[in-house]
Amino acid sequence: MRKKEHTGMIVLVVTVLAALAVFLLLYQKERIKVEKVETKSQKSSLSEWSVEKSTINGVALQEDKSIYGESDTAIYDVYLSVFPTKDSDGKMLDFSAFGKHVSRDHTYNPVLNCNIQILQEDEKLDPLLSLDDKNATIRVRGNSSRGDTYKSYKVKFNEEADEFFGQKTLNINKHSEDVTKIATKLETDLLAGIDNVASYRTYFMRLWIRDTSLPKEQQEFKYYGLYTEIEQPNKTYLEARGLSSSGNMYKARDFSFRLDDVLKDVDDPGYDEEAFETVLSIREADNHKKLLEMLEAVNDETNDFEEVFHKYFNEDNYLTWLAFNLLMGNDDIINHNFIIYNPSNSQTWYFIPWDFDGTLQFGEYESSLMKLPLSLKGGQKLNQNILHRRYFRMEGSMEKIQKKMEELLKNDITRSKVTELLNGYKRVLNKTMTLEPDISLLEMPPNELPAYLDSLYDGILENYEAFKEASLYPVPMYVAQPVKNDNGTIHFSWQPSYSYQGSPITYNLQLFTDYNMTNLVLEKKDIVETYYDTPEALEKGIYYLQVTAVDSKGHEQLSMERFETMLTEVKGLNVNGLMEVVID
Repeated sequence: MRKKEHTGMIVLVVTVLAALAVFLLLYQKERIKVEKVETKSQKSSLSEWSVEKSTINGVALQEDKSIYGESDTAIYDVYLSVFPTKDSDGKMLDFSAFGKHVSRDHTYNPVLNCNIQILQEDEKLDPLLSLDDKNATIRVRGNSSRGDTYKSYKVKFNEEADEFFGQKTLNINKHSEDVTKIATKLETDLLAGIDNVASYRTYFMRLWIRDTSLPKEQQEFKYYGLYTEIEQPNKTYLEARGLSSSGNMYKARDFSFRLDDVLKDVDDPGYDEEAFETVLSIREADNHKKLLEMLEAVNDETNDFEEVFHKYFNEDNYLTWLAFNLLMGNDDIINHNFIIYNPSNSQTWYFIPWDFDGTLQFGEYESSLMKLPLSLKGGQKLNQNILHRRYFRMEGSMEKIQKKMEELLKNDITRSKVTELLNGYKRVLNKTMTLEPDISLLEMPPNELPAYLDSLYDGILENYEAFKEASLYPVPMYVAQPVKNDNGTIHFSWQPSYSYQGSPITYNLQLFTDYNMTNLVLEKKDIVETYYDTPEALEKGIYYLQVTAVDSKGHEQLSMERFETMLTEVKGLNVNGLMEVVID
């Protein structure tokens, strides 16, 4: 009996232990996981911390993508009443002051008081609502578009005014140079779903403006057509994305990562904020120490650039930003149309896209500035930017860019996704593009716009193919102005080119007396050096110089120079790779 009891006890214990093991296994599998925090044994981590040792250096850019939700294709009707306002000198200005803006001139920028009302599509203004009370300020924004008849505007709400989707500053853009009229909306909606890069919330707006300086009986809300509102990149923008709002943020104006003389820190005796902002517009920054440190390293040719790049930049962010712009056909990011952002407590800089108007232009609607021969497409012109040029020459860099473009096309910029977004925008275009002033601003008949939009994805694929083809050519180089030797002969020189495939490079030189390149007066081929001295003197006069780089497979690349003439009979003639020179 005791033996049976003993056996039964053993069975019971085994059963209990087995049940406990099963329970623990199931518990371990089903319980909510807790992220482990990596810690390093340090005697005093706070006192010994430095930005160089920061654990967030080099980490991926992670914005809170939940702020975007589904693409908002509603139309918001905006009514602006603009009031006469005194400037800093006490002079009274009114809405007509905005008409005095000149393209690319930021020195003239009056700010006027206004009242803004934002309604749902086709909603009527409340007749009991006072529209004569100031609740915001308005000024013209943009660069080349400042001289346009239909301006873009920046509107800042007063503190007590209601926000628009969390925004107190609105960028209401006309997009006069955008062939599609939806490039900004499409590209920000695409970026909203792409990792390693930040996007913007954007909204379609129809705009009416009332000039209150006119006699009361002449005041009416004049229709200004379709606009797109895009978030202002500032502290609020960063906070909404869970990013560091106390970091540094600059918008490139004329910035190619060179150590420009005007880029100084705030405590430098020669610091001039206005001069600084001709290169980089300061969005958020108390000082510029980290910016200048990064630029010193990028410009130091004695440094191992691969180490420099990975110290100051996140490669996934850089590649995503670059590949996206190349797919959209945005070669105009050499020295502007982008933002650089550096979080606090980190030495890493991130790229954020900005300005999409010059993108998605194909065929006959391609911008004259972007009408490039194949050899200069696909980002080749970006070699003018020091950072890009040095990165492109890192081993395997072109393959990385191509791979990132392929990843985006496969996962994020698919034909079905682009088509779905475009179909959502067409309703907006149908309601606006056949009306003034938008119909007069279109570069094509309105009935051709739907077909053009339907072809956009094929254009994106063409940009991918252009990148692959252009990468087979040598890198374009700069040519120096000729110098006369003591014996009267002419010394020509240029920067060395480079082959991404490692092929040897030679140079061809041609000199013409006309920009049509019909009258050749000097030619030398297969030059190995980066200079050439003429065997004899040349007659005084104006000449046109072309120097090309040729690899061993016959790929011939033009130089960075571009000859432009505004003569009446050939207005707007642009010749890539040609430089006008004067021989005295």
